[in-house]
Amino acid sequence: MKEATLEGTRLPEVSPGEATPGEQVLESILAQRRVRAAHRCGRHILVEAEVPRPDRPVPVPFVLNYSIDTDGRWELARADGYAGAVCVRDDETYLYLGTAPDATDRQVIWQVRDGVSSLVLETGRGVVSFAAGENVVVAALWAGPGARSLAADDEEARRWRTTGESAAFPAGDVWPLLGHRVDGSVLRLARVRLDDHDAAPEACLLDISLPGDTGFTGQVAVTPDGRRCAAGVVRFIPDGHRRFGLYVFPVAEPGAGRHVWVDDIDLRAAVASPDGAWFACTGERVATPRQAPHQCVVFVAGDEQRVRTADHDDWLVPHAWHGDRTVLCLGEHDGRRLLRRVHLDGRVSAPLEVTGSVSAVTVAGDEALVVTSAISRPPEVVALPLGDGPVSVTGYAPAMQDFLEGRLVRRAFTAPDGSSWSGWLCLPPDEPVSPLPVLVWCHGGPVVSWTDWSWRWNPWPWVAEGYAVLMIDPPMSAGYGRDAVSRGWGQWLTEIARVAVQQVRGVIAADPVLDGTRVAVMGASLGGWLSIALATMMPEVRLVASHAGWVDSAAVARTCDLHWHWLREYGPPGDPAYARATAGLSGVGRSTRVLLSHGVRDGHVPVYEALGIHRELTAGGVDARLMIMPDEGHSIRRTGNVLAWFRWVRNACAETLKEPQ
Repeated sequence: MKEATLEGTRLPEVSPGEATPGEQVLESILAQRRVRAAHRCGRHILVEAEVPRPDRPVPVPFVLNYSIDTDGRWELARADGYAGAVCVRDDETYLYLGTAPDATDRQVIWQVRDGVSSLVLETGRGVVSFAAGENVVVAALWAGPGARSLAADDEEARRWRTTGESAAFPAGDVWPLLGHRVDGSVLRLARVRLDDHDAAPEACLLDISLPGDTGFTGQVAVTPDGRRCAAGVVRFIPDGHRRFGLYVFPVAEPGAGRHVWVDDIDLRAAVASPDGAWFACTGERVATPRQAPHQCVVFVAGDEQRVRTADHDDWLVPHAWHGDRTVLCLGEHDGRRLLRRVHLDGRVSAPLEVTGSVSAVTVAGDEALVVTSAISRPPEVVALPLGDGPVSVTGYAPAMQDFLEGRLVRRAFTAPDGSSWSGWLCLPPDEPVSPLPVLVWCHGGPVVSWTDWSWRWNPWPWVAEGYAVLMIDPPMSAGYGRDAVSRGWGQWLTEIARVAVQQVRGVIAADPVLDGTRVAVMGASLGGWLSIALATMMPEVRLVASHAGWVDSAAVARTCDLHWHWLREYGPPGDPAYARATAGLSGVGRSTRVLLSHGVRDGHVPVYEALGIHRELTAGGVDARLMIMPDEGHSIRRTGNVLAWFRWVRNACAETLKEPQ
């Protein structure tokens, strides 16, 4: 395993004068452990977190094993670096996905029993994911399509690595990324028996024949008794569309399974019930240009062709079962992500009492371990009792020390047509002497909202610099009912951008603290697109900061790796409907500065979009500037690049939003 220690993760000491107030806050934020999930394992709590390391460009994923004494004190018992995807087997045993013993980037499955690590599954091309039941593990891994055994495939993988060949010959659409298939491999399933504690685990490739247009997605779920498995599958349709379903099979007889396709609903991320009778899935209605998507819970029977659905407005996602007939789900609602019980009979209960927004939940017995945060509070682990007794919430991992200063205010806006839209306004702790310049933030997604803490789009460094940050949720944001999603679906300019303009102007006009003459708009992905669109519609915008944004939606749809999503919303790239998602640049005034940042490895929005926008704007006399990151994808992950982006945009804000003399 790769060795990684936890030294050096404390807050950096920044002397006054070395950095601006915003930089100090940002550097403190970037130095924190980023809690992702927590699991109960006997008297231990296993925390999955990303830990910043001074010798690594991006935070390192860790599994942190804490022992809890009778007084509730935490003590770090062990830390495994480059690790995640924990699966608890019993009070003393757990599995996780980590790196190979030779410290390559291949992922393998490790087991920790009584504090001792052992290798469960290592393959020549790497494991993608796994799920475990009683004495059995089912793993999704890369292997040759014709491989009969793992040993033979390992030999073929070694031979391929010596050829220097990097050509790939995908059939049809590329899934999931071209770089994953340069060795001719596809996603396969393997079974590992864990019956004998003293013997090495026995692994074998599963002989499952899928139709030629269907492949595994890498998502797997196994019933606790280890008898049945639900594996995610994707069907590639010749016109570029995709459908997502399940292959449910007996683990002992993998070829005797059945495909589960639900009319007009995609199935993803199955979670097995404790009795093994049901798999709870995230169901998403298959959208068309005339019908927006909607998310629900779908229950698929483990041994019969039975399917049930539980519908709700809150964009539900099942995470963990409590008992055999209730699953805990997360759902977006008015600026928060709530935790709800969803029952097999379709009932959806009132939200459980948890402060902030929930991002992850696991269940052991009558206790849920919940990761919760807020716009103003970083993630922490909370233990929540699920029994019939009184509710008492216990915080296990307190949030980072309180160095954030500011006020968080919920702002509602009623549009001229009577519709209501909301957002968050982040302000300095004290009332300002004069009105503040405003940074308008547009989220990506597209069907998400500003609900919780963000390590990347964090408003508090900007508040420390003296700005007000307005985080808007326009049409097609999650958490405001299906009508809000439908209103923006396929109507980006006429609904999303138009209402966003009204929302920004309405909030600013209603608050004397905000200076409507000094406005910047920022966002990433769809938020980058919307930032540029707002600049074409709002002459008061002085600065645009668009990361991974675009203008020509048809061009993006034609070349990106999410082609199938564009087909659902706007149809084929040649359809005239794409005009409703293309903001012409002629509306950007010459007095507006435009910052365009992009990762070269971005598959969702190719980097050439930023180059094209830059060329067109500069040719028209607009002050447009580029920041290209060769090592980044769709998001900015490298700590150095996050800081560089902040300084670049901060300097532009200081120059363009300064008070008139």
